[in-house]
Amino acid sequence: MQIEFVYFDLGNMLVSFDPEIACRNFAELAGISTDRAREVIYESGLQDRYESGEITSRSYTQTLRDVLELDADRLPQDQVLDAISDMFTPIDSMVQVVEMARRTAGRVGVLSNTCPAHWRWVRKQPWPVSQIDYDVRILSCEVMSMKPDGKIYEAAEKAARVRPDRILFIDDKPENVQAASARGWHAEQCLGGEQAKAVIEGFLGGK
Repeated sequence: MQIEFVYFDLGNMLVSFDPEIACRNFAELAGISTDRAREVIYESGLQDRYESGEITSRSYTQTLRDVLELDADRLPQDQVLDAISDMFTPIDSMVQVVEMARRTAGRVGVLSNTCPAHWRWVRKQPWPVSQIDYDVRILSCEVMSMKPDGKIYEAAEKAARVRPDRILFIDDKPENVQAASARGWHAEQCLGGEQAKAVIEGFLGGK
């Protein structure tokens, strides 16, 4: 077995996150209950539409304004996007794990279901894990497909430029891992930190 490319999920792999914090942040900004915030952001399917690339940041914000009957003065776009994004915490040890994968496999990438606001927020943080230089990034909002849909994996294969059986992918959700395995990838379900380190060492060794 020769691994030539390693893809990492973002959420719960490189950074942990808590959607309830996003709901509380937005609730405070909009002057509504946390339950109402959860309903309009997540339960309505709006966040999935944003992460799948179906709508833009502008459309996302305007939809929230329309649903809540609030104007731009009450819900400025930048504040809305920061409110829904300020829910991440770095998994610091993943910097060394990604570096290990790069040393042993050669190239690394991020393969994530995420929206423009979340990606930008994570990348602008001063955390070392936010500064990782990936050889490839495949984001659902950019390829307009979300794991476990096959289109996002197809885009990742093309970008990696290696055979499917030379790709290793680690993700926290079993359905995403199963979809990758079905394409011939090596894929493991785990969380970022010690679990991810053990998977990388198991496949690539700890050089």
